[in-house]
Amino acid sequence: MSKVLLILLCVISFSAKSDEDTKHWLMKMNDAALELDYRGTFVYVMQNQIEVMRVVHQSQHGVIKERIYSLNGAPREIVRDAEQIWCYLPDRRMGVHEYRQVSSNNFPHILPKQLDKLENNYRITMGGKGRIADRKVVQIWILPRDEYRYGHDLWVDEDTGLLLKASLMDTDSEPIEQYMFTDIHIGKPIAEKDLVPLTPKKQLVWYGVNKKDEPKNIQGDVKWEAARYPDGFMLTRKLKRMSPMRKQMVEHLVYSDGLVAVSIFVEKLADSTKPISGLNSMGAINAYGTVIDNYQVTVVGDVPSKTVNMIAMSVTRTE
Repeated sequence: MSKVLLILLCVISFSAKSDEDTKHWLMKMNDAALELDYRGTFVYVMQNQIEVMRVVHQSQHGVIKERIYSLNGAPREIVRDAEQIWCYLPDRRMGVHEYRQVSSNNFPHILPKQLDKLENNYRITMGGKGRIADRKVVQIWILPRDEYRYGHDLWVDEDTGLLLKASLMDTDSEPIEQYMFTDIHIGKPIAEKDLVPLTPKKQLVWYGVNKKDEPKNIQGDVKWEAARYPDGFMLTRKLKRMSPMRKQMVEHLVYSDGLVAVSIFVEKLADSTKPISGLNSMGAINAYGTVIDNYQVTVVGDVPSKTVNMIAMSVTRTE
């Protein structure tokens, strides 16, 4: 056997093994997020902002419950289950309650059938090994093939597959936002009392929607669409939902490439409402607002500004 053929066979064998390893770790990470009980402390970094949060996460028979609360700055708590989210803002004496509009699953949630499609738009490779929160971790790179998506630098617990560190990177491979666990306890049962917020609900003024106003999938009644979006994105959901603060009906469309989602919100402008125009950014989240026929159109997502700009400029009424 020639040296060239031997090297070629080794390269092919290594690539196939690396591809299988990557898929194995992605699915292990996905399953861990849905099946494991855990509690811990993580640091969230966005630009010059640093937040320290504690999370309690319970999974019972496929039902996820979670409580996240801040350990620095203004007191904040988020309590959520598969259907609802409660945001506690005790310093402002208010709370916001909503039904989930997009998905009951948090990032990352990757289905096996989506892996091949993801690879059309991302390069997914294994990286090195390291240690986070005193646990051994392996690295996964998910890098975009175009400028319309961010890159993901993920560090996964070797034993359980739980994601312990994640960095979202811009087109220059610079981190935009990061989170990392500093301590974590995995697998110990979570008591129901640990999911109860510190602030009683009755102490806050609540804004939100009633059960009858919860968002519903509506395939034929939403009268807006995007004519342009990056390759790999597709319309995954159409919703009508009540805005929790203004009590006004909003049309909501979700476009996803299987890893990230972009939302389009459309609502009729009231006489007293100041229109939102142009680009607004906060960390990795970009939002672009425009007005069409006296409707406010806002496109929001964890994607680069040029992506929300492209989609917003192509939104049209279908009737």
